[in-house]
Amino acid sequence: MLREVERLARFEHTTVLIEGESGTGKSYVARHIHQCSPRARAPFQQVILSALDDNLAASDLFGHLKGSYTDARQSRPGHFVSANTGTLFLDEIGKASHAVQRKLLHAIEHHEIWPVGADRPIRLDVRLVLATNVPLETLVDSGAFLDDLAARLLTFRVRLPSLRERRDDIPALVRQFLTSRAESCGHPAGPPKVHADLMAALERADWPHNLRQLDGTVQRLLINSEGEEVMGLEHCTGEVARLLDPSPKKKTMPSREAVAEAMAELGSATAVAERFEISRATVYRYLGEEADE
Repeated sequence: MLREVERLARFEHTTVLIEGESGTGKSYVARHIHQCSPRARAPFQQVILSALDDNLAASDLFGHLKGSYTDARQSRPGHFVSANTGTLFLDEIGKASHAVQRKLLHAIEHHEIWPVGADRPIRLDVRLVLATNVPLETLVDSGAFLDDLAARLLTFRVRLPSLRERRDDIPALVRQFLTSRAESCGHPAGPPKVHADLMAALERADWPHNLRQLDGTVQRLLINSEGEEVMGLEHCTGEVARLLDPSPKKKTMPSREAVAEAMAELGSATAVAERFEISRATVYRYLGEEADE
């Protein structure tokens, strides 16, 4: 995947789409594309589209002229102009309105933008990198995304695997996070070692929020193990414990017939309760139901 990213990065006029679940590192890859490109010394602008006000998104991205709408007391360049000669990273592209999508399609096809209220376009040299955590095909099928824009973006796309698909990388990632977080999380002398049982549990976990969640988990474990040289399962509490053991084995309850047979054999509700690891009240309830039948 990184080889593909670095190969595409060299072609500085190629628009790249990054696909991947939340927390897989899309913003890191976008910045890596910029740093590996001939534009590395130029500006890098990141915009999270879901954070923009729907009514002002076009203005934020493409700029506006003074007086172009009620509150436009002065002109504003917008993110495209700020990123000129560099890279503009648009995260969560699936959240863009159709109006913004149409402007983006024009910008990609003609290398120019129309600021809100302008009577002529502005030509720019901006490399676009976009990201989505929902496949564009799905968004097109639901009517949320323009088919024409999707067709342009799907030509050069990079898919980031989830952490579940790259479990072999987890030990190296844990070590990396330990090294970068140790001092700020209570280990000024350096990161502790990780017990083999804990590492195995980290490798088994599902990680629905991927790298971001792994990083947070490592920070929690560091704080819980402050001052100790080895970090182990005993430092797993709260959400960390639930994450690393998401589906604890459920106790299998005995049938009424099994309880009745054990009672006939042992003659004691206490002994039956101990055999099946249930309460005496449950034994009496089972026997009561059996007697009722």
